[in-house]
Amino acid sequence: MNRRFLLPLLMLALLCATSHAQTSKRELWSDIDKLGSNYYSYPGARYRQTPPPAGYEAFYISHFGRHGSRYLTSNNAYHRTIDLLEKAETQQALTRKGRKLLKKLRVAYADAKGKGGELSLLGGHEHEGIAQRACTRYPGVFANGAQITARCTSAHRCEESMNHFLGEVKRHYPYLQMESGYHPEDRWYMSNHTDSVTAVPGSDIIRNRARDVRDSLRRSLDLSPKFITDRTLIMDYDNGHPEKFTEELYDIAEDMQCLPELGMKRTFRKYFTKEQLYTMFLSNSISWLISPGYYKGMTPGYKRGYNTMKHMFDEAEKTIASGGHGAFLRFSHDGYVILLTRALELDGCREVPADFLNVCDHFALYQVIPMASNVQMVFFRKSGSSDILVKFLLQEEEKHLPIETDIWPYYHWNDVKKYFAPKIESYLTTRN
Repeated sequence: MNRRFLLPLLMLALLCATSHAQTSKRELWSDIDKLGSNYYSYPGARYRQTPPPAGYEAFYISHFGRHGSRYLTSNNAYHRTIDLLEKAETQQALTRKGRKLLKKLRVAYADAKGKGGELSLLGGHEHEGIAQRACTRYPGVFANGAQITARCTSAHRCEESMNHFLGEVKRHYPYLQMESGYHPEDRWYMSNHTDSVTAVPGSDIIRNRARDVRDSLRRSLDLSPKFITDRTLIMDYDNGHPEKFTEELYDIAEDMQCLPELGMKRTFRKYFTKEQLYTMFLSNSISWLISPGYYKGMTPGYKRGYNTMKHMFDEAEKTIASGGHGAFLRFSHDGYVILLTRALELDGCREVPADFLNVCDHFALYQVIPMASNVQMVFFRKSGSSDILVKFLLQEEEKHLPIETDIWPYYHWNDVKKYFAPKIESYLTTRN
């Protein structure tokens, strides 16, 4: 298709999609923070937990999660936006809004300087809250003699998240001995980005279409005229990518969710209309589903999540066989959480039609990878019975698997293994 006509068609389709997706938009409008995509702060203790069947008690938790709320991973967004506005200022090309924006950016950057990618105060509190609820809900997991193991990636924010989590566990159960740390040999299941998946013919076509739609949506948003009167100044932004100015202002605006102590959550967001925030949210949703291969007909990149599943399943089997109890806690990143959730086929994390402008009808980015997002497998046993039960939590919400069960949200562990073991084995041996 001629790219000259792509943008008008996309915007017409977006208007049609708006009326089609009224329910999801209503939900987003009710909590506009959700439009922050993967910057959305952890939703906290919102979900009721279903009591286990009579006689069953939790004895093991397998956890895989993202670090908590953080500063922007790089301060380049601050450097580029401030440099542009300062250049405009020297040339008397700043509007009144531009002068206000520059002032506020300098305030935010003064706090962020030297902290790129670091855990924020809120990020630590998020993991303490997750740990506190686990300790309260599942005391049998942490009873005397529990084996608690924790692993993190090499990123400092992941290590800090782990330490906050373990510190809260220690506060509840000071007698526990816990083993934790970063070990390079754990990368195969913690942050594996090198393993391949057998390519599916035609996948590149879908990927390129998704990127075209995403990029066209982003190019449709240009906030720079609100701040700069000389259009030529924006054209060299980020080596000739003027659309990046609006993207980076969005990133700065939504990262303020991670820094509530600054009181700036609405400071930068106010320059966007709700529809503009939704367009950024939609473009981010389209983008995030490309690499894991969520779209029907794409190479299933999510199968790299089978590495994580294998480790989680194997460690659970060891604890079951030993008759012991405890937890294995893993602290990683959003890109690996999204692989795992798709590999587990949790509801809300399954195949999506390659209908990009309506992707939000099928997938909610803020539900899957908010800050501190996590998958928990909680195991239960009953004295005198060999039938182990397990339930799956995403952000502490009980989730469905595509497996039959007579006691949802609990599944018979043998049924779970029977369903997933062939999938894991096929990938590990053939990359299919």
